[in-house]
Amino acid sequence: MTETALPQPSNASTSASGSRPVWQPVLLRALVTLAFGLTTVFWGNPGTVGLCVSVALYFLALAASHYWVLRTLDLPRGDSRRMAIAGAVGLLSVSAVVAAVSLSAVVTAWLAGAALAVMGAAELFAGMRKRTAGGGRPPLRGDWIISGALGLGTGLLLPFFAAAGPHAILGVMGGGAMMTGALWTLSALTLRHDGGKAKAA
Repeated sequence: MTETALPQPSNASTSASGSRPVWQPVLLRALVTLAFGLTTVFWGNPGTVGLCVSVALYFLALAASHYWVLRTLDLPRGDSRRMAIAGAVGLLSVSAVVAAVSLSAVVTAWLAGAALAVMGAAELFAGMRKRTAGGGRPPLRGDWIISGALGLGTGLLLPFFAAAGPHAILGVMGGGAMMTGALWTLSALTLRHDGGKAKAA
């Protein structure tokens, strides 16, 4: 699924800036989303406090992984992809804090829906940029498009479950997280594999 499966310069699959490998922050994001998704599967009765705290922790970890991806890609400060994703990361962080202090399932559902939808839209925007400033393919382009569509869909769906209780809200979020986590795991493994081939060449 990742764009690194296509023919690119030898260092494109291993790093985006210097010697920093892209697969590491991508794998962190995959692990964060999969861990949250699995938690929602096995947590039978989270309650309102459990919902708010788990969503807050998830969003903070997700924001950190997105920030690491941006740092590793080393996009220019004026790059619109960087600005879009950085803005969505800020919304994730703010939503995490508000969800933790609100202790309201309805508020958390709406906040989480807005944050996931904005992040999904930002990833779609980043992925749909066909060329970078140097004329090459944007890093993670295909993954951003698929992940963005999943995030946007999950975010738009969440408000409809705001009154259904913590378990239902976590179920919707967890389903999206599992699919996104699987995507980014495949992406990280592909990046790592292509990086090994580039070093051996």
